[in-house]
Amino acid sequence: MSFNPNLTYFVDRLQGVSTNTFRLETQNKTTAKQNDIISFDLPSNAILNLRSLKVWCNASTSQDAAGSLANSGARLPPIDDLVERVEVSVGGVLLSQGTNFQNVLNEALKAVQVESCDSVVGHPEYVRKKSYVNGLGNGATQISTTENEDYPAGPNVRFCIQKFHGFLATADPKLLDTSLMPDIRVRLYMASDNVLTTSPGTAIGSAVAAPPFEAGFAAAGGAKGGKYILTDIYATIEAIGLASQSYDQMIAAQMGQQGFLEIPYKSYTSFQETHSGSSRFTVATQSLDRVWVCWRNEQFNTQSAPNIVAGYKKQGGYIMGTIAAGPATVDLGLPQYDVGGVLGTNSEKYKSAYFNFVAPDPLMKMQLQLNGAYMPQFSANLGTLYGITRNSLEGARDAKEMSLDQYEKNYCVQCFRLNMPDSEYSRTISGLDTRAVNLQGVVRTENITAASRNQAINIFTEQTECLRVGAGRAIEVIA
Repeated sequence: MSFNPNLTYFVDRLQGVSTNTFRLETQNKTTAKQNDIISFDLPSNAILNLRSLKVWCNASTSQDAAGSLANSGARLPPIDDLVERVEVSVGGVLLSQGTNFQNVLNEALKAVQVESCDSVVGHPEYVRKKSYVNGLGNGATQISTTENEDYPAGPNVRFCIQKFHGFLATADPKLLDTSLMPDIRVRLYMASDNVLTTSPGTAIGSAVAAPPFEAGFAAAGGAKGGKYILTDIYATIEAIGLASQSYDQMIAAQMGQQGFLEIPYKSYTSFQETHSGSSRFTVATQSLDRVWVCWRNEQFNTQSAPNIVAGYKKQGGYIMGTIAAGPATVDLGLPQYDVGGVLGTNSEKYKSAYFNFVAPDPLMKMQLQLNGAYMPQFSANLGTLYGITRNSLEGARDAKEMSLDQYEKNYCVQCFRLNMPDSEYSRTISGLDTRAVNLQGVVRTENITAASRNQAINIFTEQTECLRVGAGRAIEVIA
């Protein structure tokens, strides 16, 4: 057992295994818009692969009834960001109420390369004129000027929602035997229409300084009122079958020995306010594992044109020439950094104001206070905070390719780890136990000028909870 597994010859065999994927229909509706709730019941008396749960749909944008988007077209964000909260209940008992602003947490994790968005069915990038989804973007045509991003409803579903932070994404074991507990219901709470962007034109960047003088895709002044709708909604999940009775005997023996089975999982709590030097939060949990801090502009909740990520193409570059005895204009697009495009910036990249994380001030310093303890033990600048964040991530993560300028203007997220490194891989509860100490947390900042204040701050606390399953399908949640 002391030898490295790479030098050891062995094989494990598990016979009588069968797998299949099942389609789950919604309990209430097959279409959804802002603030709607979609419900699914997971199969009972089966071993489910919780990580395989996917919600499939078509998605489109439109104008409001008053037609205030007559001079602007609406665009979809990444599809996962259309879900505001995910709630899981077992036998009517709330197991995981989910966190508000789960879509903000999605983008915060992507900002530091903890999560990613599927490029085939996730709609990861904002569409300007010609959609990479179907090669068009507006039904059977490309998007022209003020049209909306629109994909026809029908059986050919194009998108998938698959980011479910909390019980569904982190419960261990991930193969859950639902015969041991009451029926599991999943509810998806849809986000508001403000996660959309609206644009007055389809020209690259924020403006065009040459003919035809079309308003740019990211030009200011676009009207509000874009709406989204999801259609043809259903879910899929993988179920595992075992022909052997060994598994049932093992579970029965374990339950008989300790009286219950324990399933740890992550939960998140969110706090949002306008930051003016210090922001407070409080949490009572058996294991406080991480604290996430995100910064957004105070106008984030208003529909607007997309923000161009720092360094990427912002305006057109033109070559004036003669083709067929007539003038011609070729739009090349210029990156904001070196014209050749360093760090992969020789392309377009946009973010909604709702999900754009911008530092209150490039010279800001920050420190976390937990009751009388400080983390770190000094007031750290943005570069140091980024290093602390990289060290706080779960497992070995590849660094996101971005510049410090981009981190300050588009990806300003901080993470502070409070548990042992890689505790999640060994199912170890090692975070701060705050149930008896009435933990008061404070995010303190320095060097933020009066002009940079009133920034919106989102604080997410990440904690480990446990589901205890006893005889007779009895359940108990240890928070």
